[in-house]
Amino acid sequence: MKRFVLFAFILLFIVLTGCNVNGEANNNVNGEPDITGTVNEVKSSSILVEDKKLGLIWLSLPEGSDSKNFEKGQSVAIWTDGKIRESYPLQGTALKIEVVD
Repeated sequence: MKRFVLFAFILLFIVLTGCNVNGEANNNVNGEPDITGTVNEVKSSSILVEDKKLGLIWLSLPEGSDSKNFEKGQSVAIWTDGKIRESYPLQGTALKIEVVD
């Protein structure tokens, strides 16, 4: 019986440590950007960026961002949520976008 209780406790501990309570584990916008490239096209809620490693990628703008802040030819640094949908062009969601001088 003691083994069963110990096993159940360990299993419960493993399951609960894998849970993300606040949903912010992947929303880290510190450190190096995930994508750096040039803006090729701007739409109302997304931009098309050409990255040297990834190629073309459509990125949804972060909440509170205005597409009027971006224009074709700008260099940008982008932090994403880490999820890139494999299509052509690729698709992702930006958490933060900075215009690079």
